[in-house]
Formats: sequence, structure tokens, C-alpha cells
Amino acid sequence: MLRLLKRFAILSLFAVLVLFVPSSVFASHSWGSYHWARMSNPFTLTLGDNVSSGWDQFLATTASDWSISTVLDTVVGAGRAKGNCRPTKGRVEVCNKTYGNNGWLGLAQIWVSGSHITQATTKVNDTYFNTATYNTPAWRNLVMCQEVGHTLGLDHQDEAFDNANLGTCMDYTSDPSTIR
Repeated sequence: MLRLLKRFAILSLFAVLVLFVPSSVFASHSWGSYHWARMSNPFTLTLGDNVSSGWDQFLATTASDWSISTVLDTVVGAGRAKGNCRPTKGRVEVCNKTYGNNGWLGLAQIWVSGSHITQATTKVNDTYFNTATYNTPAWRNLVMCQEVGHTLGLDHQDEAFDNANLGTCMDYTSDPSTIR
């Protein structure tokens, strides 16, 4: 029961509200001490493609951008999530759905053992992306990049929407089109 409560607390803590910066994926800040276990650098992490065709290019861009790192190669693979974006051990399952007017454009969840991430999910909320405000390449790139970044163990660099953009998708912004 304690383990279940710990897992719930961690998931609750890391279920993240998103509306943030696309483009560059430079990030040097961790989300607590959580990270994927690895034996060497770079290590390869599969992003499971459970998204509709309208999201495929943004998932591909995110995988390519995060692979610029010398520590990590992200590759898009066939999705394995069943039902409501269930996680798969050793992977990040990426999903889209109309999750409702709940206040989040994207949500990242991680499962951990000690400080190691063991599995993760990224969800993008088509309830908002089906509106003119958010149905833009800039917003889709930003949210996809940021939520996958969280599943890599990264936190936000800045949570102020109206200050100068830091040039990373791990920064909040009210205008993602100004990045690039």
C-alpha cells in the first residue's frame, strides 16, 4: 500500500500542465533527481507512436531534436499503449485524444524505481488542439517537445509566460511562434 501511495504521489507530482515553447530543446535542469538508467552514452529511448497522423510530424521533430543530445537518442517506434495511453516498461508511450477541458494541453507521467525512470507517457489534449488558438505548428511542437522533455527527467527552466523566451521548449511562453 505504501508503494502504491508513493507511486501515486510521484505521478501526481509529475502530471504537468503544459502550454509552452517549441523549437530548441536545450535543457540542463533536472526534474528532481529522476533519470533513465543507462549503461553508456548515448542511450536509445523509444517514443511509442500512438498519435494520429496529424501529430506524426511533431513527434518526429521532437525525437530528432532531443537526439541532438550527446547523452540520448530518441527514436519513434510503433506504439504499444493500449486503452487510455497505458505505459510500457522501458519506453515513453506518446498519445493524443480529446481528454476534455481540464486545463492542460499536454501531460507527462513517469514511473520510477528509486531515482530511475522505468516507463513514461506523454499525452497531448486534442480538446484544445482542435481550436484555432492552439491548432498551430508552433503550439503542437512546443507541447510535444516539452512533455517528452519531462519524461526524460527535465523540469521547466522558467514558468513565467510573458518574459523573454529562453530558446528552449522547457520554458513557458504565451507565444511559441517567437521561437526559431
